[in-house]
Amino acid sequence: MSIIKGKMSKLTVVSPNKNRLKVGSPSTELFFKSLQWQDNKDFEILIVDGGSDNNKELKEYIDSYKGEIPMRMTTREVDSDPFPKCLLNNIGIRSAKTDYIMTTDVDMAFGREFMTILMGHLEPNVFVESRAMYWKQPISKKIYNGEVDMYNDIDACKAGRIKKRTTPGACQCMHIKQWEKLRGYNEEYVGWGSEDIDLYTRGRKLGLKIKWMGESGESIMAFHQPHARNNVRDLTHQTRNQRLLAKIKHYAVNENGWGDMS
Repeated sequence: MSIIKGKMSKLTVVSPNKNRLKVGSPSTELFFKSLQWQDNKDFEILIVDGGSDNNKELKEYIDSYKGEIPMRMTTREVDSDPFPKCLLNNIGIRSAKTDYIMTTDVDMAFGREFMTILMGHLEPNVFVESRAMYWKQPISKKIYNGEVDMYNDIDACKAGRIKKRTTPGACQCMHIKQWEKLRGYNEEYVGWGSEDIDLYTRGRKLGLKIKWMGESGESIMAFHQPHARNNVRDLTHQTRNQRLLAKIKHYAVNENGWGDMS
């Protein structure tokens, strides 16, 4: 349970990981730093690790991190391929002790006002989605080497493309009671692709009010960092996931349980 200035935090940021967070790498450092520097600090960070090769090193790094935002890590060993992102997200959601839970990926970076804007949207019946700007290598390198100051000059970082609403991606946030009604992410999905659209679609079926962040370049506060991809593997997973996406009938999924903690 996270305590901020004598009270429990309002929100938990859940991020699943398997061999993507690398202690000392520019992208990992920026992910954590961009959460730690938020103007609104009423949240905690929970990394759900799938048994990464650097699991022990990563836990030591998180436990000893010198920052104002509490961070912790829980581990559930899983196979790397296909990566069960939805299962790890659900484990994080069920491990949270706050009223609101936001899920995001470990390859993101956030402007310092991101949490202030997000917190302003939070209501029991609201589902907050954010679009992301996808950086290319040149702008990310400038940010990593300090040539561009993301903390003080967010506009200088806005060089990339914003995907359509059909791929929200940057974050998904709602009250724990709504996560429970939806029964989290559909754990039939594997890898990356369509699991967030599935969640969004089921949220609408449940009758949640959708609030969008980052609808334009001027308002964007969430950025996707570039990284290496296995295009053949990703395409295979996405094709499978899209078949599942076409079969959504009800807002609740995972009939046999979700976020298995065993």
